[in-house]
Amino acid sequence: MDARYGFTMSRLQKAALPGAVRTVARGIGAIVVAVVCSGAGSGCGSQETDRGVSPQSDAGGSASGTDGADGPGYVASDGSGGRVDEGASDALSESSGRNGEIDGAQDAGQDGGGQGTGGEGGGQDAQMADGGGQGAGAEASLPALVLLYHFSTTTIPTPTQAAFYKNVLAGWGYGSEDSVDPGKFTDVNLSRYAAVVMNNTCFWPFGQNKDGSPEAMALQRFLARGGGLFGTHCASVTDAAVTKLYRDLLGGHGGNGNFDGASSCRKIGDHPTITQLPAQFGFTGNLDNTDFIAPTTTVSVMCKWGGGAMLDVAVSWYRTEGAGRVFYTNFGKVDSDLTDPVLGGKHIVPGLSWVLRRN
Repeated sequence: MDARYGFTMSRLQKAALPGAVRTVARGIGAIVVAVVCSGAGSGCGSQETDRGVSPQSDAGGSASGTDGADGPGYVASDGSGGRVDEGASDALSESSGRNGEIDGAQDAGQDGGGQGTGGEGGGQDAQMADGGGQGAGAEASLPALVLLYHFSTTTIPTPTQAAFYKNVLAGWGYGSEDSVDPGKFTDVNLSRYAAVVMNNTCFWPFGQNKDGSPEAMALQRFLARGGGLFGTHCASVTDAAVTKLYRDLLGGHGGNGNFDGASSCRKIGDHPTITQLPAQFGFTGNLDNTDFIAPTTTVSVMCKWGGGAMLDVAVSWYRTEGAGRVFYTNFGKVDSDLTDPVLGGKHIVPGLSWVLRRN
């Protein structure tokens, strides 16, 4: 007897199900759905969707850092916008026309990352149960190794950032690999890591004038199996020719302006990546405008520029992709951001910790 559905499997013989249903339905839950739908009439259709690129046109434009007057759009071309936790400003809602207040916690079921009770075993593939659920032993099976990737087509002097991340990871019992080689983004190689750090990977993250489609697809599969993605500053600032899948995976896109100076920042909602942050804080440095937020993204920090266009921009966010976690922040351009007791210790480092499922 299955307590959830009130009948035994003997009453659902596979021979009685249509062939197409037998092919798709692999578990009792899927079989029940198939049976209910077979008699539901209109409105009963497939609920299974591809976790690939959202059905959106490329609306990001070139991210060359030129000033723009439109401000942060936060609008996907399919008519949806990214999510903002309770407490979001009216400015964000008005600029998008689609972003409203929502509950702070993401619905893991929407992102395909719901936890299951099985799936324990070695390797990332063991974390998947019927297409994306995280097994009970998934966390323990992730490798204790992180890829610190920092290919960039512009020069940002960050001489100590790699060492900073390596020291933090070592304190948590993780090894790390420092690389600028886009060839690292293959299924076989990514299976060696618990997470990938995209550290200031400006404009062409997977190689000069390369759209990065193969690398982004491998990254998507890596995330679906439970891997983590952590991005800083211009990891979101990509050329218009870079595959939109990458910006969807990262959760947003930077472009149409940037600002150097004093900004007023605030956290939005509650999440492990911002729990330690004060409700409001100041930041002096470089911030990019954000002109796209993916529909499955939750914005956690916003900053209002103290000059220039005086924009109110999304700066940090998080999302899930399959069983994987994604955290991004536009902070972290310079080394001092990482060592800052507020930004580094209470936001950037907790973001990396969350991606690795430590909190």
